[in-house]
Amino acid sequence: MTRRTRVEPVPRHRAGQPVRHGATATQPSLRFRGRPGAASAPPVRGLRLEIQAARAIAIAAVVVYHFFPHLLPGGYVGVDVFFVISGFLITAHIAKPLTTGGFKFGAFYAKRAWRLLPASMVTLIVTVLLTAVFVPRTLWLDFSEQIVASALYVENWALAANAVDYSALAPDSSIVQHFWSLSTEEQFYALWPLVLWVGARLRYGKRRRNGRSLTPALATALGAVFVLSLAYSIWETAQSPAAYFLTTTRAWEFAAGGLLWLLLQHVRVPDAVAAALGWTGLALIVATVVTFDAATPFPSGTALVPVVGTALVIAGGMPAARWSAAFLFRLPPVQWLGDVSYSLYLWHWPLLVVMPFVIGLQVGDETPLWAKGLVLVLALVIAHASRRLVELPLIAFSAVRMRARRRRYRGVLVLALAGMLVVSVPAASMSWSVHREQAAAATSTERIGAACYGAAAMQPGADCDPVDADDITPTAVQVQVDDFAEQEGKGCQVAGDDVTVKGCEVGDPDGTTRLAIVGDSHASNYVPALSIIAKDHHWSLTTYLHSGCPLTRAVIAAACDTWKADTLRELEQERYDVVFVAAMSRTPWPAGMVTRADELTEQVRDTAAAGYASTWVRLQQAGSRVVALRDNPDPSIGGVEDVPSCVEQNGTGAECDFPESAGLLDDPVAQAARTTPGVELIDSTSMFCADGTCPSVIGGVVVYRQVQHVTRTYARSMAPFLAPEVVRAVEQTG
Repeated sequence: MTRRTRVEPVPRHRAGQPVRHGATATQPSLRFRGRPGAASAPPVRGLRLEIQAARAIAIAAVVVYHFFPHLLPGGYVGVDVFFVISGFLITAHIAKPLTTGGFKFGAFYAKRAWRLLPASMVTLIVTVLLTAVFVPRTLWLDFSEQIVASALYVENWALAANAVDYSALAPDSSIVQHFWSLSTEEQFYALWPLVLWVGARLRYGKRRRNGRSLTPALATALGAVFVLSLAYSIWETAQSPAAYFLTTTRAWEFAAGGLLWLLLQHVRVPDAVAAALGWTGLALIVATVVTFDAATPFPSGTALVPVVGTALVIAGGMPAARWSAAFLFRLPPVQWLGDVSYSLYLWHWPLLVVMPFVIGLQVGDETPLWAKGLVLVLALVIAHASRRLVELPLIAFSAVRMRARRRRYRGVLVLALAGMLVVSVPAASMSWSVHREQAAAATSTERIGAACYGAAAMQPGADCDPVDADDITPTAVQVQVDDFAEQEGKGCQVAGDDVTVKGCEVGDPDGTTRLAIVGDSHASNYVPALSIIAKDHHWSLTTYLHSGCPLTRAVIAAACDTWKADTLRELEQERYDVVFVAAMSRTPWPAGMVTRADELTEQVRDTAAAGYASTWVRLQQAGSRVVALRDNPDPSIGGVEDVPSCVEQNGTGAECDFPESAGLLDDPVAQAARTTPGVELIDSTSMFCADGTCPSVIGGVVVYRQVQHVTRTYARSMAPFLAPEVVRAVEQTG
């Protein structure tokens, strides 16, 4: 967000007289036009009270949305307000010297660096320290990678690449997720001078302009950016949530601000009209903040509403009409909030994300109201201090440097790179330590079946001592890569729009008894155990896995439905002796994901079960025996959002256990098995829960990874105890 509000002084005006748009006696003009005697709106030079007020509205909307998303579900549009303001001001800073031939790329970039980088780098340095001290190591990898991306101002593209779905404060939110907008702005600052300079050169080349206006050339360049970017934004928003973060889907908002500045150099707005514009703009911004929510396609064409609202507020300026919004804009708290908006934006999010860890909450726990209030007060105090101690002194220092007879921009570049390194090196070292620990994860099978190891601790009569947190396996950090798809099954589980039917042999390739397992990622939970059993009995075992795509008749998504149809045909053609089926019980298609056990009603369960059963019948008709595997409990709906982080914070105690009644859903797959003739059901619940409780660490092994998926290590420990039921089911074939 742009921090240049105060620039060179304007000619003095009478006390109480509103500052207005237009050129001053000391300003170069781009050929002003307007009706004589018409009131003008505020100038670009000097203190822009209406822009400060717009900043205050924007930061208030964003902060309230982050702290209390239910109060302002559309508060995220505050970022769009900042984008329009940046487009307006930065276009002014470039176009004026460009008109006189005095524009210098080095000077422009140096000013932007002095104004923005110091405060952001200080925030990131403190964020690295907060992460190292308070955040569980299970989150270090993601947090540190995002911090590096933020230091390099590519956080928006990093989030887009990770397909992050923007939300106010999701359990997996990065501590620097808010840097996506700052990254977008920095990319705008880097490219905007080139856009305007090229636009001017294409029209006039190197010839002297002899006073001719640059407005047509600049308007053409900005108009092209506006139209192309808006069209792409509408299209891309319909394709992917990543559109929210892309510079290409946001460029039109900056262009809108630039076009507004060009327009106001030629149009003088009467006071009455300006007052009406101001109130209308405020109404549009407030309407979007209150009525938009997470379901609103955004940015898309819907972003036009807050963009137009912001443009109207700026165009309205500070008119003298008594009924205008100028009296609101002048209020000292409003102006102060506008002053600290950049610093407040920097600080509020890291403090909000780290506070739950400081007070001992688990990942996913709701931050109490008192803690949010404390964070808000701290953020305001730190923002004020950052403004006074970092921003203003460096703005003054840079102003002196920029007025020096010999301007040297190399030092600014060196300082900027040094700041990025100061942030990136320790953050990268944290990431490296996690990667090193994950690479050291043990893959031995020697302990499988040993007394009190993993699932053995859940067997009747087992009398096992508690395992110390230092002796668990895998470690909480290693859990993140301890899964079939990441280890021996790498590349075997397709995802997203991939419709490839990929069969992977994980048993004995020479086995004459041919088995297959098909389903979503919860089917892959069983593959490590079934693979051991198949190899021990010299059976062939082929996997057919697609994330989020179980084998059901229900319509899910275009790619998934294509994969299901193609996979079912291949299974029919292959005529496996036994086909194991499993699916995530939390997604009883066609109903979609449930968030609580009581949402999985009998009607929802039975409808989903019918979808599974109808596909199984086709497998039976092809000559295969179907064996259903009941889904494992789900700690996320049982009250433990992130098991590895919980274990990292609390060790192996009962803090990370959850009640069976809340976490074990009435699995539609199990219901379909019970009601479909000839289908065998294997229920492994006793290996996950006992006496109404489902532990997160069993027999020294962390059970869950990535919300509710089972670790490969624990699944392998289940093999000796699943084997009798699997063998019985296989031997009944033929």
